[in-house]
Amino acid sequence: MRLKILALLVAIALFIAACGGTAEPQVVTETVEVEVTRVVTETETVVETVTETVAETVTEQVEVLALPMVDPLSVSGDVVSAGSSTVFPLAERMAERFQDEGFGGNVTIDSIGSGAGFERFCVAGETDVSNASRAIKDSEVESCQAIGREPIEFRVGTDALAVVVNPNNTFVDSVTLEELAAIFSTAETWADVNPAWPAEPILRFSPGTDSGTFDYFVEEVFAEDETPLLAASNLQLSEDDNVLVQGVEGSEFAIGYFGYAYYQENKDLLKILHIEGIEPVAENVDNGSYPLARPLFIYSTAEIMQEKPQVAAYINFFLTYVNDEIVDVGYFPASNEALNASKQAWANAQNVAMEMPAAASAGVTLPMVDPLSVSGDVVSAGSSTVFPLAERMAERFQDEGFGGNVTIDSIGSGAGFERFCVAGETDVSNASRAIKDSEVESCQAIGREPIEFRVGTDALAVVVNPNNTFVDSVTLEELAAIFSTAETWADVNPAWPAEPILRFSPGTDSGTFDYFVEEVFAEDEAPILAASNLQLSEDDNVLVQGVEGSEFAIGYFGYAYYQENKDALKILNIEGIEPVAENVDNGSYPLARPLFIYSTAEIMQEKPQVAAYINFFLTYVNDEIVDVGYFPASDDSLRTSRVNWLNANQ
Repeated sequence: MRLKILALLVAIALFIAACGGTAEPQVVTETVEVEVTRVVTETETVVETVTETVAETVTEQVEVLALPMVDPLSVSGDVVSAGSSTVFPLAERMAERFQDEGFGGNVTIDSIGSGAGFERFCVAGETDVSNASRAIKDSEVESCQAIGREPIEFRVGTDALAVVVNPNNTFVDSVTLEELAAIFSTAETWADVNPAWPAEPILRFSPGTDSGTFDYFVEEVFAEDETPLLAASNLQLSEDDNVLVQGVEGSEFAIGYFGYAYYQENKDLLKILHIEGIEPVAENVDNGSYPLARPLFIYSTAEIMQEKPQVAAYINFFLTYVNDEIVDVGYFPASNEALNASKQAWANAQNVAMEMPAAASAGVTLPMVDPLSVSGDVVSAGSSTVFPLAERMAERFQDEGFGGNVTIDSIGSGAGFERFCVAGETDVSNASRAIKDSEVESCQAIGREPIEFRVGTDALAVVVNPNNTFVDSVTLEELAAIFSTAETWADVNPAWPAEPILRFSPGTDSGTFDYFVEEVFAEDEAPILAASNLQLSEDDNVLVQGVEGSEFAIGYFGYAYYQENKDALKILNIEGIEPVAENVDNGSYPLARPLFIYSTAEIMQEKPQVAAYINFFLTYVNDEIVDVGYFPASDDSLRTSRVNWLNANQ
């Protein structure tokens, strides 16, 4: 059985006072089809790739992420939601609590089934939140995108599907999945399934075809083929689970299925069956042994949450307090990892920077990649600053067994985005600056939705010839004069020689140029481009050679190129701050900047080698980055990059 559970391994310690401390260690068994994650100790996580369904017991200690606190009294407006009848009682409970704590608006929740809910959300665009007892389908995502909606998934809990009979049924207590398939399809009587059972017609009660419960049952019991179920005699379909409860109540030869909460609500009137001998109780749902368990979701978009603060507040409140209510409603909590991932998705959509301690750095573990098992080519281009890091990661990927080619063209961040977002020729775009809105629009125009992966930090190095004995440190103001109006060094500081300044700068397509202009010239490139004795080049080696050639030369480029040539160059302090790891980390060095790679979910899904390369990059980048000459990204940034990868490769 394949559980569609968002297995994002996030161990986060954030706002501990707000979230109430640390979860106790617990034993969790999860049945998965591809990846098994095993926490060997509290600090060591191992991810194994397997090729068959297995059950693995893991011990996890995961701290719960806390979102910014919401005051329901401070929020107004209405929230419109619709969808899964299974999620309905949970959503109803959360909406009631939201209103009980002061929210003055209305929360409308229509119980119409997951499919119909996505229809209203993704086609009609009538709802703010879509409730679902299954993951959104690719076709529904496409419908959402066609009306300008990019759905965001929030895992809110786990449902054990309950298979129930009348309490007067004394002949069956447990069924296998094979027997269940016969009961809900070809068998006319109970005796057709098991000769020891009575030769009485089976009365079948099932959620309707718009229900996520129906979809899940068909997937698990009929291998996704709904035909046998829909062809069965004595079958009543209904989107209203109360109708199903009443139907099973009405005959000792009836059988039905629905979400566990509806059984809980009516357990005095029903008898629940074991599946494959496993009872649907919390322990068996948690450890993965119960065969019919499934995730519960709500969906919205960043745009809706930003345009309607009450929707963002409602989802925040839902994610914050759902575990206080979910067991009482009749469901089971999502894992801390899955709930943390939902909270991070909310924070990303709201552009909230979540601070967390360094101890949480290992909180997201990606599935292990075996380079030997991946084939195909990866094409990347962009920043000359990112180039040496990307080159190092590609070499290691190939050294560890990848047989394909990784092409990396060093052409500047802007030119890289041109190839990625306009020509659509590359799989990965390397950048020493964040993608611009105009570039995102160009990507979207060719059907690409760029995903950002922060991979490191560069301290921009301002360098002079080692024979330059007159300058050791410059201010940003002096740097602006040196690279624009000053003709000689003495024009900047009378104590310096009256010798012409020879300037070496990355070219205008370079992210390094963009960053320098932004920080030194307040984004106005005109002064630097008008300077005399200026040589521009996209090749940082040309700049190094230029500065080497004269004691009156000055240049700038990524720190890695200084590291590579530090015996031939002299690096300057900026505003008296030395560009060393400590000063980059603490933010005091004025010319530090993030480094990125970009791709899309579609590219990674169509080309597994690209997903594997980016996974490998994010997994091992901190092993290599200092040696290359850069600085690691913050734990928070790297964790977010890994979450972005996991979200894109669900």
